[in-house]
Amino acid sequence: MSIFAGTLFLVLICAFNFGISVFNAYSVGKIWTEVKYIGGAARVVAVSGYIMAVAGFTMVYSVIIIAIIGATHGFGYLSAADSETLLSFIGDLSYILIATAIIPTGIIITINSMIRFWKRKTLGGGMIAGWNTFASIHNVVTATRAMPSAFGRIMETVKSNRNNGIVVLAIVIVALCVLGGYFTASAIVKRADRKYDLFEHVAPGYAAAGGGAPAPGPMPGYAGAGGGAGYATAPETQNPSYDQPSQPLPHPSQRSMAERETELRRRQGS
Repeated sequence: MSIFAGTLFLVLICAFNFGISVFNAYSVGKIWTEVKYIGGAARVVAVSGYIMAVAGFTMVYSVIIIAIIGATHGFGYLSAADSETLLSFIGDLSYILIATAIIPTGIIITINSMIRFWKRKTLGGGMIAGWNTFASIHNVVTATRAMPSAFGRIMETVKSNRNNGIVVLAIVIVALCVLGGYFTASAIVKRADRKYDLFEHVAPGYAAAGGGAPAPGPMPGYAGAGGGAGYATAPETQNPSYDQPSQPLPHPSQRSMAERETELRRRQGS
């Protein structure tokens, strides 16, 4: 593969994963405040989607940092050998952290999509459940093969006294990538949470979890990417019984998050 083709492929992978992570975070944000009080499976799936988003952004930032360090040899401050050691450590540590995050959350999202398909039996639901199953199996198999080698390389680098500075630098860089993923995902979640009000999309009078009809429409979907395989699903949310408000709710953009939480508490206790 030529340098141009390799660079183009890397850019496309980063763009795809960044877009999927944005979709994850925005979808989670649409129901973030509400599921804190609804709880149950909806809360678990929402948190899983949030973790997926953080992991996706972290991966993108790690790849960008690795590409920059590899192209510049640490901006000219590192020898070729030290640069190679640093890149290997960053890549291995990032992979272990990301795989540890996306495998359990991916399994949760996969199970949720299977339950949705079993209940509704739609073509779209079947395709999502099938893709999620493939992605989970792919990620587990890949991690099973790759993680022992990654651990081995990390331990070998750590044991070498010559690489102490490289190890510290790599850990700092990976920590910054994780923080970057966290703050990016959180900012998108908060923005979507302020703009979207789940109450406007839920008809009053539905039964609480354990009985009654489901919500009139599917909840926002989730998608995540890990090692080239992604997830997509919509959480099966059973909505608690809500009383018809005496006054119509204002538009989401006119309501603060504090007002929405107060309204949720009032409805939860009524």
